[in-house]
Amino acid sequence: MPKAFSQDTLNLVLSLLDSDKTHAQIIEKTGVSSAYITKVTRKHRPHLARSKGGRPRKLNPTAVRYAVQLVTNGNKVSTRKAAITLSALSGESIHCDTVRHALLEADRIAFARAHKDWTVADWKRVLWSDETTITRLWSDGVYWGWARPGEKLSDRLITPALSHGGGSFMFWGCMGWPGTGYGCKVEGSFNKEVYEEILGDEFTRSLKHLGMKAREVIYMHDNARPHKAKAPTEWLKNHGVECLEWPANSPDLNPIENLWAELKRRLGKYEEVPNGMLELWERVQVVWDEFAPEYCQKLIETMPRRMAMVLERKGKSIPY
Repeated sequence: MPKAFSQDTLNLVLSLLDSDKTHAQIIEKTGVSSAYITKVTRKHRPHLARSKGGRPRKLNPTAVRYAVQLVTNGNKVSTRKAAITLSALSGESIHCDTVRHALLEADRIAFARAHKDWTVADWKRVLWSDETTITRLWSDGVYWGWARPGEKLSDRLITPALSHGGGSFMFWGCMGWPGTGYGCKVEGSFNKEVYEEILGDEFTRSLKHLGMKAREVIYMHDNARPHKAKAPTEWLKNHGVECLEWPANSPDLNPIENLWAELKRRLGKYEEVPNGMLELWERVQVVWDEFAPEYCQKLIETMPRRMAMVLERKGKSIPY
């Protein structure tokens, strides 16, 4: 019969796990078996479950916390300087990219922990927004087709080349639990002035269209420079709009990215390439308006699972 350990022993094991101690160190201090530690980890600390392989991390959780303090303590320490400091302390060569990736993962973990208890009802308050590039060609120019054995290139197998990819434009759009809001084609460069105009027009009209109120909605936009510029930030603040603090480099957490993928998939179902940019824009509007609220809701319903997966994968990207 397996040996039963006391609550005090369990608490000690949990404390040592939280301190990033190895199995060998925990066994030495407590006398428990490795199997017991694994069982405790799976039951009480699933986010600490050990990986099945791969190269070990150069930065342990303690080093990551120190790196976060170095970069965010107001001294304007760059990731390069943080890497130099950590290299000196650890005796290992640590590249600034290693520090940068660790900081990004720590930011994603912090976001997931802050929202791990959010229910679908909480996520219903969020209005998701983003920009995407729409090209006249249906993909990045890669096409697949069938050729008969030994068949040489012929007109049947050749796709005519279009200069500059056939043209493209940037599309801004948003979605919430009630469905898609207003979208717009961005003329020219997307900058803070253009974004402020979008906030005053399409964003404002979308709130009304979706039955969402500015002072009740939680607005999601990523950390792109036009989004975080002073003028748009003040506009949102002056209109009482609460913004969701978003972790950098996290498109896998944003359900509107899945909407973009579906938008482009449906555009690709047209049998002919659009004759010009005007026809492409008309198709985008048609497809955008066809999205049912239920489709948006299915995407938003995945948010609790996304938060759990980020914690399970210790901040690494998730398959969404």
